[in-house]
Amino acid sequence: MRVEGELDAAVFPEFAKALDEAVTSSSRAVVVDFRQTRFLSIGSALALPAAKEAAAAGGVDLRVVATRREVERVLEVTGVRPLFCHFRTVQAALEA
Repeated sequence: MRVEGELDAAVFPEFAKALDEAVTSSSRAVVVDFRQTRFLSIGSALALPAAKEAAAAGGVDLRVVATRREVERVLEVTGVRPLFCHFRTVQAALEA
């Protein structure tokens, strides 16, 4: 799941819906790719722990790829970053 541009309150409902659909899929793992995300709202970051829990309940591993300092900062400040392993590329996340 690739997120590009700004993930703010205006697009959060679309993000939340796509994330919910992704984690309830029949995939073994879902990767949220924030490499092209310039802005990540606190609300969007805080949606990730619940999505991770829902994914785990269905046997799906939710993984995050984030390389931009701005996005990493939001993940850290919200306490979300420690819930996810660090991956620099989608390929690395898929191979884990």
